[in-house]
Amino acid sequence: MRKGEDDVTQLYALRTIENICSQGGDWTSRFACQDVIGNLCYIYKATGKQESTRLIAGSCLVRLARFNPPSIQFVFEKLSFKDTVSVLVKGSSREQQISLNLLNMAILSSHTITNIGRHLVSLVEEKILVPGLLSLIEQGSEVLRGKSLVFVALICKNSRRWLPHFLCNAKLLSAVDRLVKEKDAFIQHCMEAFVQLVASTVPGILETVSGDILQMMGGKRHRPISALTGRNNTKSTAQLFPVILHLLGSSSFKHRVISSHVLLQLANLIKLLEAPFQVHVVYQTGWVLLYMHVFMFICLGAISLSNGVSLMHDLGSTRNL
Repeated sequence: MRKGEDDVTQLYALRTIENICSQGGDWTSRFACQDVIGNLCYIYKATGKQESTRLIAGSCLVRLARFNPPSIQFVFEKLSFKDTVSVLVKGSSREQQISLNLLNMAILSSHTITNIGRHLVSLVEEKILVPGLLSLIEQGSEVLRGKSLVFVALICKNSRRWLPHFLCNAKLLSAVDRLVKEKDAFIQHCMEAFVQLVASTVPGILETVSGDILQMMGGKRHRPISALTGRNNTKSTAQLFPVILHLLGSSSFKHRVISSHVLLQLANLIKLLEAPFQVHVVYQTGWVLLYMHVFMFICLGAISLSNGVSLMHDLGSTRNL
């Protein structure tokens, strides 16, 4: 498979590797070395090769990474994240599927890839990514729609800065709500993973906001509202409130986001924001307080009123009803 080898010889070698890697097991691990992966990446990227040859090389990379997860690091030492993402818009359906598989496995094996967080953050600058994924979710094949949902869920779980890009997008949430009606088992399986992963981020967001407010109460009172930020270079957690509002308005998410734990977090946040220390920054945080009241009304409308009133009464916050 090395550069310069006969094309027919390379094609037979690729088919052999693809067939063996499809079986998994010890035989697959024998091909999971830098030399083989480097040659596969070279063929996959080669513009002068026939498309069928390139696609088989891509298929080999996916199968190797699936049965030998650590090998994904070698793959992305040769393939850039940006080039792989660009295929989601510009490539054929087979290329799109290969790229989605590689990207999903890279995030799932993020502990094996150096600086994967930095690579994923850099993708925010790729203006084609969000509309490209939306197009796949709306118009792609069943496989592409399902794998696109999983990719969106994984990058949102990996970094909160992605949440507003996708989950404040009305077209995406509308497309997701429509997919609930799909009968395809693969799409439904991916939908369940998507909703579960995204919904699981909500308690963490609210916990971070509470922690930041408590830190302000602890003495750093004169910082601007930008102090209510997420950690590790994420976007401001205050800017993530609209994400939760959009999720509560989605038929696919609202019943998964709302729980007694989240309701308790929201109520506690209101109590924090109404604390006396906030008087001198009321104009900075008033809009946040407004959001919280809206959330409570939406939550209480989505679960039984009696349970909601009981919880609010226990918290001493029934005046908010």
